Amino acid sequence: MATTTAAVNIRDAVENASTATVSTSGAGEQMRENPLVVLKVGTSSLMLSSGAGFRVNLANLARLVDTIARLKREGYQVVLVSSGAVGMGCIKLGLTSRPTSVQTKQAVAAAGQSHLLRLYEDLFGALKMQVAQLLINQSDFLDKDHWQSVQSTIHECLALGVVPIINENDSTNTAEMRFGDNDNLAALTAVQLEADALFLCTDVDFLYTANPRSDPNAKALKIVDEPWALQVDTADEGSGMGTGGMATKILAARTASTAGIPCGLINGQHTDRVFSFLKSGMTSSQQEAASVASDRSPASVGADEEPHGTLFMPMSQDGSICHTRRWILSLPASAQVSVNDACARQLAGRGSLLPKGISKVHGKFEKNDCVKLMHNGTEIGRGLVNFDSDDLQKIQGKSSNSLKKVLGLDEVPLEACDEGNVVLTVAADAFNPNRETAAH
Repeated sequence: MATTTAAVNIRDAVENASTATVSTSGAGEQMRENPLVVLKVGTSSLMLSSGAGFRVNLANLARLVDTIARLKREGYQVVLVSSGAVGMGCIKLGLTSRPTSVQTKQAVAAAGQSHLLRLYEDLFGALKMQVAQLLINQSDFLDKDHWQSVQSTIHECLALGVVPIINENDSTNTAEMRFGDNDNLAALTAVQLEADALFLCTDVDFLYTANPRSDPNAKALKIVDEPWALQVDTADEGSGMGTGGMATKILAARTASTAGIPCGLINGQHTDRVFSFLKSGMTSSQQEAASVASDRSPASVGADEEPHGTLFMPMSQDGSICHTRRWILSLPASAQVSVNDACARQLAGRGSLLPKGISKVHGKFEKNDCVKLMHNGTEIGRGLVNFDSDDLQKIQGKSSNSLKKVLGLDEVPLEACDEGNVVLTVAADAFNPNRETAAH
């Protein structure tokens, strides 16, 4: 596979990829003057563990805060998604291992979240910066109005010059209302805010073709052109201190890419590596010229070098990722609707999902729920359905003019999913047999 070494190729690709990354931050809002970065840090980057228990990795935490301070000095807006509540609770309560029961984990998280925020308050305060805490549940994203309320709160924090620090509310969340991990929450936050870039911290330097700790033949992937098509072995990854691993980071990168947002994977011990991405043109912003000129420190990577980490390129967009579609990406979707070849091509052309193109319905769902749209076993999109699962099974494969008779109703929608309520999670040309894919 070919290797791209010139940063100008990254810049060109991002500029061609998406108008979504430089558009408005919401309906009726003005275009952002400064680029917005979402940075996610996990427990393994904040803490160290041994047989004696956990302890704060204070040096690394200080580097993270210093990185965010430098980003703000260079004109970026920054939102931090931070794990660590349970780990901090273990330190605070003198526990030597993470709790296993849900109730104990919730209590430990409640004790640890305040300790975590206090550390951030003290470190940011030393640099004369203020922070705000937002604890979020998946239920906050289910209702569109509530989703917009969270969005507005974060934007107001940024307008006040405050660094929003977001975490999942582990003290009250149930299994049904969890995002799953903070990698997913970070990606959904980036999508919600129309961020210019997402960074995910991990404990390795790159994404590899296999686990480098167990496979000596594992190769580093520096640029992933099509995250939705990526296939790598992510078994046995993760530090054990947090809930995520490399698999969750790939899923998060795919979510961001779907919305036209580039995603950088960096080693959490070296958070200043975000600047190597930004100076390569990752955000396709005029801010880059000022950023490159403003810092010539030894740690900086020149504008003619590759990012130090793995860059997941954004999916090419035509302006179709609107406010509603961003919200749809944030919704949980467990049920699936399989479509035939003709229907898949129609969806790729930004068409509606018609019952005639449905080959199978998997799982139970209600009208207006979000479902995964599948083709040959691969997810190609998400959509809000106009029928519940029972009715959709009755009309699958049926022509639109027969729907009333089949359902015994006077009025029925002609589409299973309206075009405006469908989000593609693969490239629009994914069904072109002559297309090429690459990760290098």
